[in-house]
Amino acid sequence: MNKDHARFLVSGILFGFLVGYVVAYGLYEPRVKEVAEAAPEAGNLGMTGASIGPAGGAGAPGGGAPGAPPSGDATMAMVLQQIGELKERIQKDPKDVEALTRLGNFFQDAGKYEQAIEYYKRSLALRPGEVDVRTDMGICLREMGKPDEAIAEFRHSVEDDPKHWQTWLNLAIVSLYDKQDVATAAAALGRVEALNPTHPGLPALREAIKQARGGA
Repeated sequence: MNKDHARFLVSGILFGFLVGYVVAYGLYEPRVKEVAEAAPEAGNLGMTGASIGPAGGAGAPGGGAPGAPPSGDATMAMVLQQIGELKERIQKDPKDVEALTRLGNFFQDAGKYEQAIEYYKRSLALRPGEVDVRTDMGICLREMGKPDEAIAEFRHSVEDDPKHWQTWLNLAIVSLYDKQDVATAAAALGRVEALNPTHPGLPALREAIKQARGGA
């Protein structure tokens, strides 16, 4: 779901590096994994949400050796199967928050941001304090070219959980690269530094903010 956009002062390589933290924090595996495993709970930016299929083994989809990752076609088939199962769950119980969130995660991964937002909104209507889901929705809005709406969701998230460093990081990056709002980016970066001082993306973001200020 990563899309590089030519933004502001940093080089394409640095910007691509930072955008990776917007959508994945640079720390989490993609939600839909090539190697199937049991599905964990949805997590920050959805990046620890639904993975696909049962554990690999004899008779695993794709016809490969036991434990081998499924083929692309088999992976897609399993993803579509899980999407269908999640939709069935929602039909049976429209208040199934987990199913709503996981469907949002699938659509976000596929770059179908409008559909992802639809499911995230339904999930948040039931559990408005889920900062991970709200931040995911903000990222979808940003990818749709709506940085102001994204920032509004990030601010809502940190009001609900001021210690959610991932949201502060997203707020810093979108403020800097989409709005050229250096002051807000620097303030948000300060919160990340206080909450997660060893995060590997911090040096690059510090340097980008320094350059935006004229290198002083």
